Amino acid sequence: MNKRRGCIKWATVTVVTLVVLTLVVLCPLTFLYSRQLDQARAAFEAPTVYITQPASDLSLPTDSGLLVAATAVGRTPITRVELWAAGELVETQESYVPEGTSAFDASFQLIVPEGANLLYVRAVNSAGIIGQSMPLVIVGEALSPPGEALVEVTLEDGQTLEDVADSHQLDPGALQELNPDLGAEELPPGTSVTVPAWPEGEEGQEAIPPSIGPSVPPPAPGGGSVPVPPVPPLNPIQPLPPPIGPAPLVVVLPPFQPPAAPTNLQGQVENCVVRLRWNDNATNEIRYDVWMAPMGGSPRLIASLQPAGDGPAWVEFPAPQVGGLSFWVEAVSLAGKQPSNIVWVEVDPSCPTAAPNRLQIEVVDMSMGRAYDRAYCYVSFEGTPEVRMPGDDSKFVQVSGGKANIAAWSAADRKFTLPIPGDDSLEITGECWGWAGQRLSDLGSFSGAYARETWDGTRRSLMGEAYEIGVTIQVVGGTGSRVTYRYRDSTMPAPYNLREQMLGAEPNRDLYPESWELWFLNRRLRWDWAGSQQLTGFTIFLNGKEYKSVHGANVRGTTVTLPALYDRRIRWQVAADAGEAQSPLSQELAYDLPKSGAYVQVKFDKIYWTYTHDGWLSGDCATCEAYGYLRLEMAGQMASKSCAHQDHNNDVKCGNTYEFSNLCSSDWIENEDVPNVLILPLDKESKNFTINLWVGVRDWDGGWGPGHTIADYPLDHTFSSLQHAQSVLGCGKQFHEWDSSEAGSSSMYYTLTVYPNTCGQEPTYMGKDWGVHH
Repeated sequence: MNKRRGCIKWATVTVVTLVVLTLVVLCPLTFLYSRQLDQARAAFEAPTVYITQPASDLSLPTDSGLLVAATAVGRTPITRVELWAAGELVETQESYVPEGTSAFDASFQLIVPEGANLLYVRAVNSAGIIGQSMPLVIVGEALSPPGEALVEVTLEDGQTLEDVADSHQLDPGALQELNPDLGAEELPPGTSVTVPAWPEGEEGQEAIPPSIGPSVPPPAPGGGSVPVPPVPPLNPIQPLPPPIGPAPLVVVLPPFQPPAAPTNLQGQVENCVVRLRWNDNATNEIRYDVWMAPMGGSPRLIASLQPAGDGPAWVEFPAPQVGGLSFWVEAVSLAGKQPSNIVWVEVDPSCPTAAPNRLQIEVVDMSMGRAYDRAYCYVSFEGTPEVRMPGDDSKFVQVSGGKANIAAWSAADRKFTLPIPGDDSLEITGECWGWAGQRLSDLGSFSGAYARETWDGTRRSLMGEAYEIGVTIQVVGGTGSRVTYRYRDSTMPAPYNLREQMLGAEPNRDLYPESWELWFLNRRLRWDWAGSQQLTGFTIFLNGKEYKSVHGANVRGTTVTLPALYDRRIRWQVAADAGEAQSPLSQELAYDLPKSGAYVQVKFDKIYWTYTHDGWLSGDCATCEAYGYLRLEMAGQMASKSCAHQDHNNDVKCGNTYEFSNLCSSDWIENEDVPNVLILPLDKESKNFTINLWVGVRDWDGGWGPGHTIADYPLDHTFSSLQHAQSVLGCGKQFHEWDSSEAGSSSMYYTLTVYPNTCGQEPTYMGKDWGVHH
C-alpha cells in the first residue's frame, strides 16, 4: 500500500516537473514567436490609398481630360503610385525620393474613354506590398453631334457657368465650347447659355438628368468569357475566418513573409453565376479572401477559400445581388495580405435575389412664393434625426420665379433610401427656410403619410405651409431592382466616442528622425457602437472622403496613417456598415496638424583641385595640408562649420576628388553628424532674399611659412519668394563652380534645397547639424 502511494507520489512529481519544464521552454518561444509575427505584420502592412478627386459616378465628355488625385500613406515608404482604368495600367508615378515617402500625393491626367470605366489607384511600398483604393466609376459620354437638339437655359442670380455645367453634368471646357462668346468672366443674371437637351420623357416633358451614375458597367477586361482552368475550383472555408489574429503555436520560428500578389484576375457572369479566375503566385498563403463592392458601396468579404496550388485558380458562386459589382481576391498569409487587380461584372436584374426590402424617396420638384431666391430644408423619415437638403451647409437650392432648381442637386441631396416601415406607411416630416435677398424667413413645416399603395414611383405632393414639394416613393432592393448603391440607414445608430491613440513611446526626434516621423504619422482610431443590426464592418472617413473599410462586426479600432506632417486639417469620422446599409457618420474627431516652417539647406558635395602652388616651384602639385570653413548666411543669420583645423588638417593634392563629408571631418570635431550640411530657417513670407555661401580652404605650411588660400568661393543666389525658390530648386539642385585662388585652382559641387518641397516637408538633418549663429 505504501509502495503504491510512493509510486503515485513520484509519478505526480515527474508529471508536474515535465509540465513546468515544458512551460519554461514554450513560454519564451511563444513570446518570441508572437513578437516576430507582430513585427512582420507591421513591416508588411499594405499602404492605404484613397482617391480625393474626382467623386464617383461622374459623367464627362468622351476624350476630355480628367484630373485624378489620390493620397497613399503607410508605415513603410511608398515608392510608386499607379492609375488603373478600364482594366489597364494607365500611368505610373515614381517617388522623387528613391527610398520612397510615407505620404505620397499623386495626380494623373486621364483622357476619358467612351462608356463606363472602372477606375482605381494602386500604391506599392519599398517592401513590394500593394495597397489599392476603392474603385469608382467614370462615364465618357459623346458630345451632341451637329444637328442634335440644343436648348438654352437662363442664368439665374448667383449662378455661374460652372454651376450650369455641374447641373447638366457637363465638363466646364465642353460647355465653354458650346458658348465661345461668353468668355470666362462673371456673367449677369438673365444670360442665355446653350446646353445639350436631355432626352424627352414618356409624356414629352424634358427628363431630369441622371445623377446617380452609370447602371451598366464596361465588359470584363478582354471582352470574352473566362475559361475554366484544368484544376478543381477552390472550396470555401466555413465559417468565414476572422481578420488575421494570433497564429497557432509552433516550435520553429519561421521567417515570416507576405504572400505574392495574385495577378490577371478575370470575371464573368453566366446564368446568374459569377466566375472568377486568377493566377496564384503565392507559396505561403493560408487562404484566399474574395471581396465584393457594389458601385458606390462599401466592400464586403463574401468568401474565404482554401489555399491554391501554383498556376491558375478559380471559383464560382451565385451572384450575391444584381447590378454592377466589383470583385477582387486577396492572398493571405500569417504575415500579411496582397490584393489582385479589380474586375467589374454586371449581374442581370432578372437574376434571383432577396425580396425588396427598401424604400427610395426622391425629391423631384419644389415651388414657393416668387419673392424667394434661395431655400433649404430639413427632412426626417419615420421620426429619425433630421438631415439637411442640400446636405452641405454652405449650399442652397436656387429659386427663380417660384420654381426650385432641383436638377442641380446631387443624388445624395435629393435621393434617400431606408428600410421598409413595419406598418407599411411612410411618415415624412420637416421644415424649410427661404432667403429673399438678405432676409431669411421660416417657411414653416411639412408632413405627410404615404401608405404602401402609393409606393409606385408616381409623383406625390408633400405640402408645407407656404410651399409644395414633389416626391416619388418606390420599393427597391429585390428582383428587377437596379439599385446597387450604398444607402444611409437613419435607423442605425452612429458610432460614438471616436478617439485616437499614438502607437508606442515617442522616439527622440534628434537622434531618430525617420522613426519619429513614422511614430507621428501612424495612429490608432477607436470607437464604440451600440445597436441591434448585424454588422459587416465599419468605414472610416478622412476629411469627408472614404479612407478605408474594416471587416468584422466586433471590430472597434484600426490603424490609420496621417497624409502629412504639417499644414492640414484632420477630420476623422466612422460609419457602421450592414451590407449596403450604412449608419449616419459619427461625430468628428478634428484637429490641426502643426504649421510647417521653411528652411534653406546647402550640402557641400565634393571639390577637385586642378593644380596647387604648394612646393618649391610654382605649379607644383605637392600635397597640401588643408583646413578651412563652410558658411551660409541669409537675413542676418549665419550657419558655419569648420573644415579640419590647422593642427588637425587633411592632406589633399591636385588630380583627386574629395568629398566634403570627409574633408570637413576630424576626430576633434564633436557632435557634427553631417559635417558638410548647413541649414537656416526661412520666413515663408520672405521677398527678394539672397542666400550667401562661402567656402574657404587654406594650406597650412606649419613652420615653413604662412598658410595660402587654395580654394575661395563667395557665392550667392537671389529669389523673389519661397515659391520662386521652390520652382527653381525643386527637390534640390546641384551647382558646379570654378575658382582660381592665389595658391590653387579648383572645381566644386554643392546642392541647394528649400523646404518644404514636393519631396519633403523639412530637412532630414536635425538641429545639432545646423551650426546656426545669429
